Amino acid sequence: MTTIKDQIPSFPEMIHAGQLVDQIAHGTSDLRRINEKYYSDAEREHPEDLAKAKIMSLVREGRIRATGRMSVTKTGKWAARWEVQQYKQHSKIRTYIEEDFWRTAVSAKYGFLNNAKIDGKEYTDIMLVLEDCVAELRDDLLAHDGESRADTQDGATEAERNYSTPYVDLMWQAIEHFKITEENQPIKEILVEWFLSQEIEGQKVSKSNAEYLASFVRLPASRLGGNRPWKVRALQPNHDDSPR
Repeated sequence: MTTIKDQIPSFPEMIHAGQLVDQIAHGTSDLRRINEKYYSDAEREHPEDLAKAKIMSLVREGRIRATGRMSVTKTGKWAARWEVQQYKQHSKIRTYIEEDFWRTAVSAKYGFLNNAKIDGKEYTDIMLVLEDCVAELRDDLLAHDGESRADTQDGATEAERNYSTPYVDLMWQAIEHFKITEENQPIKEILVEWFLSQEIEGQKVSKSNAEYLASFVRLPASRLGGNRPWKVRALQPNHDDSPR
């Protein structure tokens, strides 16, 4: 028997657009660290505006999928302009936002992509598909990693130079396990599978973190393809001896 729960659609892991902007523009969502990096609001807002423009471009092109809760029910009388018309009774069930919607959609300046509307329809509680964001914006996210290394080389103490995290350590384990070099670039699916089998501080690595880690241990050029999965798989070590 089909239940109500069975009829509710499921989606990949999602991320709020605002969180994505912070990561691309500043390399962190920590407001304190963000404010410490800039001398003025205008200086801070400039990279955020660039990040928003890039995200919107990818969303409009259909390269980053978006979901939201839709409404066609207007509140009160017609507004003078549809761009400021208010909506109510948004669906309780999230759906994918059709690509055509973004051709004419407008969004409020505050709360980037919290909602968006066209004439006669509005989506609210908008979230982006994380795996699409990782695939399309990987280089932008990695750029901040380079900034961090440069800061360390300029004036870090010995303790800071030796600093690491369980995620960085796990990436080094993967590089050693798969013998990753410039010439040997395993396909992403194999790396994701390996990271999912690992634990960090007693917890299994999540799917989203496994996606990030699998991307970050490979060269940017590997994203363009060229590795035939059947050939690469045949060259990989046996996964049964993976360190736990």
